[in-house]
Amino acid sequence: MIKTILPKSTIGIIGGGQLGRMLAMSAKEMGYKIAILDPSEDACARKFADYFIHSAFNVYENIEKLCQMSDVITFEFENIDIDSYKKLESKYNFVQSSSILEISQHRLKEKEYARSLGIPTVKYFDANKGDYEIDGKFVMKTTRFGYDGKGQKIISSNEEVEKDTILEELIDLDKEISVVAVKDIDGIEIVAVVENEHRHNILYRSNIPAHITKYQESKAIEYTKKILADNDYYGVLTVEYFISNGDVIFNEIAPRVHNSGHITQESATKSQFRAHIEGICGLKVGKIENREATLYNILGQNEEYFINLITKKQGYLHLYEKEARHNRKIGHMNFLGNVYLEDDFE
Repeated sequence: MIKTILPKSTIGIIGGGQLGRMLAMSAKEMGYKIAILDPSEDACARKFADYFIHSAFNVYENIEKLCQMSDVITFEFENIDIDSYKKLESKYNFVQSSSILEISQHRLKEKEYARSLGIPTVKYFDANKGDYEIDGKFVMKTTRFGYDGKGQKIISSNEEVEKDTILEELIDLDKEISVVAVKDIDGIEIVAVVENEHRHNILYRSNIPAHITKYQESKAIEYTKKILADNDYYGVLTVEYFISNGDVIFNEIAPRVHNSGHITQESATKSQFRAHIEGICGLKVGKIENREATLYNILGQNEEYFINLITKKQGYLHLYEKEARHNRKIGHMNFLGNVYLEDDFE
């Protein structure tokens, strides 16, 4: 049974980037103290931390130090050393199970896991087994440490295959969606079903509601609930899906708050960040409702455009206080309603 962690207690966050920052902001509003571990002294979440540990993510002693000062521990990204995580979860209050974390770290394990639950996936091969025949276009992805399109490329022949990759059939894509869900002491709630548009493999735009059929939405929710129900996991978990030829096809799991879920800061009766804090602290999240909204990610090269945009258009600007670099996510802007920005700001 999950422990109840009340305000004035300390929440430990592994990672001090923008997700850690927004988790910390929500937790501080509720009266929690925050401890953060991050390798960057300039981590954008640091200003919201009561305690800050400057350390690489693979230093076991320092992660344990974070655990010792925290009443519950969470994380902002999934590429955590799994052996350290397993050791620590047996001693401290981790409520996001190592089983789903380990699965999410490995693209091949993700696909195998989804299929074991009866969730449809694209056709795929394990490159290391060699039992494949590339007879069309496939996406070759590294099995580990890939995000925002990193570690993947399109191939069309056996000669291009590299070891330690997964080969996924390139499908006709109608839409991409994500289901942001949360498990609390009472069960599973859906935070939002979001439609996503990517450009250059980076999330560009999200909107609620997703323009999909009721059947497609119900299947995506069903699959997401199946994953959450199968794991000893509390807090927000996000699952990405492809819509192809009318079918809902599993893409990947993010056992954490998610970029597409930033839209809920304005769209929802409760944001994904508050829902996550309540979920991991053994509190009741309750039903979450959404209104029509749009999100645009802000990359380093677009910062000035969006800063000027707030003088012309009603919206909600969120900047992370990160150094602006090309294609680096430094903020997002939410709008109520279905908003299309016609200016070319890429």
